[in-house]
Amino acid sequence: MEKKKLILLLLSCAVITEAHAAYQGHVYVDSNRNGIYDKGEKVLKGIRVSDGLNVVKTNAEGVYTLPGHKRERFIFITTPSGYRTDNQYYRRINGTGQTYDFGLQPWKGRIKPNGSHRFIHISDTEIFNTENQEDWANNIRDYAANENISFIIHTGDICYENGLKNHIHLMNTSNMDCPMFYCIGNHDLVKGKYGEEVFENVYGPVYYSFDFGNVHYVVTPMAGGDHQPGYTKEDVYRWLKNDLAQVPTGKPIIIFNHDLLTSGNEFVFGIDDNEKINLNEHNLKAWLYGHWHNHFVRKQGDVLTISTATLDKGGIDHSTSAFRV
Repeated sequence: MEKKKLILLLLSCAVITEAHAAYQGHVYVDSNRNGIYDKGEKVLKGIRVSDGLNVVKTNAEGVYTLPGHKRERFIFITTPSGYRTDNQYYRRINGTGQTYDFGLQPWKGRIKPNGSHRFIHISDTEIFNTENQEDWANNIRDYAANENISFIIHTGDICYENGLKNHIHLMNTSNMDCPMFYCIGNHDLVKGKYGEEVFENVYGPVYYSFDFGNVHYVVTPMAGGDHQPGYTKEDVYRWLKNDLAQVPTGKPIIIFNHDLLTSGNEFVFGIDDNEKINLNEHNLKAWLYGHWHNHFVRKQGDVLTISTATLDKGGIDHSTSAFRV
């Protein structure tokens, strides 16, 4: 009997170990741009890497190790200031390998020595039923090049399955020649195994972070939408708590979402009264969003909240077609 119990215990441990096997890899400068970590390439220390819950830093050898968790889907990095990833800041966990390397390219020319930089904010492009998108996309591309824009952020409603699958060809890090980031909106939660399935297949994780200059930027997902998301508020909160724990005290934070968190002055995000984050205490400087199809800027306490309207149709507040810099 004791022998049978021991065998069952060992088998159960084996199952747990297989389900939660550690992930590891290098973060490095891909000098020959072949997408493979080659011996002798520069490794990067202190880069934050996450499995969607846990957040760790690479060691002196540029190596990270993550434990994984039950709801894991991606391994992704917080892209450090001074580098870009050519759309490869994340890797989908495929179940066949435990090693995920991340090769970066230097991207310092558009950040001033004091860390200051400029970025473009667009939202609600909703290209599923519109034409001639290349006109405004080319306009943004030219502006970004001429005005030394560091990155472009789209805060959601890309829109529906057709828009989700086509927008990435319209605007991506390669063809915009600067890092391009996307948020998920309510109309980007579409039919599938779960609402964000199509978004994930095209754009990767729905929450992540990156650094530019002296600022830590955080992308967070819309709480709900046209179809039920697979992620929960608990998922986002627990990752966000771990992400912010790795940010140096006093470093400015800017958050992107498809909608505004609150109309008040206290930006509190969490599960309940016992598990919550007061973002004001983490030096939150601004919350940028879309959703409302208007141009609206105001100060909520010490936090600047900025809504940007559509750039091909203008806003419902009669604002002109535009993008925000």
